Amino acid sequence: MTSGNASGGEFKALADLCDRVDLRTLNRRGLEALIYCGAFDSIQPNRQQLIKDLEPLISWAQDRAKDRESGQLNIFDLFGNTNSEPDQNNNAWESAPSAPAVSDFSRQEKLNWEKELLGFYVSDHPLKSARPVAQVLSPVSLAELAEQKKGTTLSAIVMLTEVKPHLTKKNNERMAFVQMEDLTGQAEGVVFPKTYEKISSLLQADSRLIIWAKVDERDEKIQLIIEDAELIESLRTVVVELTPQEVTTNNLNQLKSILQKHSGKKHQAKFPVLATIAAPQQYQFVRFDSKYWVQDHQVTVNALKASGFDARTAPVIRS
Repeated sequence: MTSGNASGGEFKALADLCDRVDLRTLNRRGLEALIYCGAFDSIQPNRQQLIKDLEPLISWAQDRAKDRESGQLNIFDLFGNTNSEPDQNNNAWESAPSAPAVSDFSRQEKLNWEKELLGFYVSDHPLKSARPVAQVLSPVSLAELAEQKKGTTLSAIVMLTEVKPHLTKKNNERMAFVQMEDLTGQAEGVVFPKTYEKISSLLQADSRLIIWAKVDERDEKIQLIIEDAELIESLRTVVVELTPQEVTTNNLNQLKSILQKHSGKKHQAKFPVLATIAAPQQYQFVRFDSKYWVQDHQVTVNALKASGFDARTAPVIRS
């Protein structure tokens, strides 16, 4: 927070603000909202510490306000201030009480509070950390859906913003309509009963998912028919590290053969495969087509190692 009242200049701390504003106008709930939304991050980034500090600070500031109204002055105010007005531009806030030190809220907790109080994210976006892998694993963004042909199958990394359960008219089966977003745009998705039965536990607001879906059109509006999904926190990739000397037709054919053996049935192959090719002044990622994705990442890695490949698993999102 970088501005204060006209007479006192910039607010230097939460205590400084509590001391200089009328807490009957800006009450505790208002202060909490400002803290949760990051208004004080520039002067104290630990939001949970500020929340804990509020109780002793408010009591301290109210006592000082009562003293000012009754004409009483603290001796430190009298001798620590050279201005004609006793409580302007002094450093009384430096001696304000504080709560015992606590760790900050997690990044996700901060984002949840921002979304709850403001309706949108301020300090970050939950999918920002997934942007590098989204560019590799889901090259089609939601903003580009209109360019895709109806019936196209694709994968996308999204966050659900709204989930509306629904019952079919014919058989009274459970399904859902969802609203989702990525860093480029928004889209609507439909989860039909057979898929809903399989992934219903994942269908919650704010869930970050990789989805497999078909492009469809309803009422002249593009939507996605979701056929499967997985939390991106649990998604892992198979990484095969290759040298330029290993990138030969024989080696690549052997690699593809192993991957195909472990691809499983449709929608069971949820783990993508990446290859890294290291050269003296170059490092390149190669994404394998989804037909080479595998069903069990660890079993695949073991098979690759047994055939002489340098392979490992890696999380899509690092905590």
